[in-house]
Amino acid sequence: MLCPTKVFANTTVASPSSNAQGVVNNNATMITPSAMPSFRMSQGIVCASPSLTITPYVTDAWSFNRPIEQVTRQNIYDENTGEIKYVQETPRFEKDNYNLNYGISAQINIPLGKSPALCHKATQVNIEAQELLIKKTKMEISLYRLEMCAKQAKLGVTFKPNTPSAVTCEDIVVTVPPGQVIPHTHELKRQ
Repeated sequence: MLCPTKVFANTTVASPSSNAQGVVNNNATMITPSAMPSFRMSQGIVCASPSLTITPYVTDAWSFNRPIEQVTRQNIYDENTGEIKYVQETPRFEKDNYNLNYGISAQINIPLGKSPALCHKATQVNIEAQELLIKKTKMEISLYRLEMCAKQAKLGVTFKPNTPSAVTCEDIVVTVPPGQVIPHTHELKRQ
């Protein structure tokens, strides 16, 4: 059989309490360099270069609770009447948290695969082609000078010696072409 009995709770005997507070600051720093340095050649050749990126960084944080409470107040009740007997004050030890992070991030970027070798080969071929083009242009200029100076010399027109313009044709020599007889005279002997 059940006999209900009155049970009195005594809240002053034990007052278990648990309180946990904390702040976690998780700061991440990510350095992402831009594209690799590249150099451009003529004919649209662009080659990527290896690079080294060194980046210093500093981060800081300050976390705090406001308002700062010095004590936690807990009512203690009378077990018979249920009225507040007194207020228990438990000291709190709140504090601000400071955080300073610093460091250096270093990254090395190296182009991989056959691209660097092919780019260097294409660059070398392009340089050789440019050098040949320069030689061809110089030869064409020399041949044009030769043609113009020879035509003018055959017409009997030349630059006056030791003048600035004479330099243009000073190394041109006009001779009789093979198989051509220039006008001449012979002395005939009588017998």
